[in-house]
Amino acid sequence: MVWKRLFGRGESGTEPAPAATEPATRRPRRTDTPATNDPALRARLDQLRRRRELVLFDVERAEAATRPENPWRERVALLDEALTTVEADLAAVEREPREPSFPLAETPIIAVAATAGEPASVNFEIGGERFRFEEETDWDQRGGPIVRGELRRREGGVERLVPAATRDDLRPVLTEHLRRSAAVFAADLRDRALEGEALPESATLADLAQPCPICGGWRDWRGTCDRCADRALRRQRLRAEAERLMKEREAEAAERRKWAERLPIARRRLRDVEAEIAVATGTGGGGAT
Repeated sequence: MVWKRLFGRGESGTEPAPAATEPATRRPRRTDTPATNDPALRARLDQLRRRRELVLFDVERAEAATRPENPWRERVALLDEALTTVEADLAAVEREPREPSFPLAETPIIAVAATAGEPASVNFEIGGERFRFEEETDWDQRGGPIVRGELRRREGGVERLVPAATRDDLRPVLTEHLRRSAAVFAADLRDRALEGEALPESATLADLAQPCPICGGWRDWRGTCDRCADRALRRQRLRAEAERLMKEREAEAAERRKWAERLPIARRRLRDVEAEIAVATGTGGGGAT
């Protein structure tokens, strides 16, 4: 996407360097070289010249901010382009078509068992396919368990549970969903055993793949739709990016106004420092051109 190329972070994680704000040409610097061997006077002049360079930079930057074509306007245009792309991406997410799905057979889930030991284990059977999940316990450096480990499927596969009439393009999607939903079901059984709660007695295969009324995909045992969750995450990221771009655009406009307002002060400071140089060099009055 264009906006990511223009404003994405680099590999180092830092923002890209801002475009130069100095105009292409700058007014020539005055040279003041008095014929003197006074070290104090030379030091004073060196200090004044450094001040003049800094003030002249401010003058040129402020003058650039007052021109119709300026670096801030260019960056705002790029930000607007990026924002348009983000908004288009967000609209595309909202227009995504519904996924085709269908309910599965209400094949009973039987032989449900769960133990809360260490490691915890879960067993159940669906349509003649036996599943066994076992917990992998994490250990700290002192040898004691610190958290409940993830359940790992040790036995059973969901491929046989996918209906034979499933379309070829839907088969891998449904297979992956059933794989995740079976893991969710196993985790729920383990959690119930840990809390001393009763295990479900009438769960079916259909409960592991419920058609989602929002996106058309499938919901798992706990009612979570992975596709809806993915869309919500992408939507959240795009909205956050749009908000960031708008803030950057406002900051660019505010900075341009700030420099434009500083122009009279910068010009006065330049006249003052050049007058000091003129007095120090004995060249009479002098001022900014």
